[in-house]
Amino acid sequence: MKINTRTKHLAAVAIAPLLLASSSQAAFVISAITDGDLTGGNPKSIILQAVAPVPDLTAWGVGSANNGGGSDGQEFTLPAGSAATGDVFVIVPNAPSQDFFANNFVQNFTILSNSAANINGDDAIELFSDGNVVDIFGDINTDGSGEDWEYKDGFAQRLGGGPQAFDLANYSVNNGAFDGMTEQEHVAVFAGAGFTAVPEPSSVLLLGLAGLGVLRRRR
Repeated sequence: MKINTRTKHLAAVAIAPLLLASSSQAAFVISAITDGDLTGGNPKSIILQAVAPVPDLTAWGVGSANNGGGSDGQEFTLPAGSAATGDVFVIVPNAPSQDFFANNFVQNFTILSNSAANINGDDAIELFSDGNVVDIFGDINTDGSGEDWEYKDGFAQRLGGGPQAFDLANYSVNNGAFDGMTEQEHVAVFAGAGFTAVPEPSSVLLLGLAGLGVLRRRR
C-alpha cells in the first residue's frame, strides 16, 4: 500500500541539495529534530524525508542515543508501505506531540508514534536501513548539553548534504528557539520553516458566526 505524504517538509529551503544527494542505498535522511517548550517539552519529533523512492518502508527505522549513552540500536521500524521522493514522516513519542502536528498543520505528511522520539535536546539520532546506520545527527557517545549540536527547547533543521556521518555544517541548530513560546508561536516557527499551518477563521466568518449567535438568542 502506498502511503501518500507528498509535498512540504520542515527543511523546505533544502529540497534541492537533499535530492541531489540521494542514492538507492540511502533513500531517507534525517530532515529535522524538535524539542519544544510546551508542557512536557513538546512537541518532540524526529522528521524524516525520502530523497529517493522507497519501495519498502519496513527496511527503515530510527533510534535515539540518550544522554551520550551510546547507540540503543534500531528502536522503531517504519510501518509497511512505500514512499515517493519528497515524502515526509514525522515520528512523535506521545499524544500531545501528535495532536500538535495533527491539529495545527495541513496533513501533507505522515505522523507516526513511537517512544524512540522521546528526546530532550541533548540526544543523538540514528537512521537505519536494513539494520545498518546510514545517517546520524549528533554524537551518540556524548551528552549534547553544551555542545554545538544541542537543540534543547529548540530544533535542528537540515540544510543539505546526504546521509553520512554527522556534519554540523549540514544543519541549522536552533538551541532554545522555542523558549517561553505559546503554542501558536511554535506553530509560526514551523510554518516559517516549511509546514503549512491550518488557516485561522477569517474575521468576516467570525463576525458572521457571532451574528448567528445573536439571532439564535433572540428567537
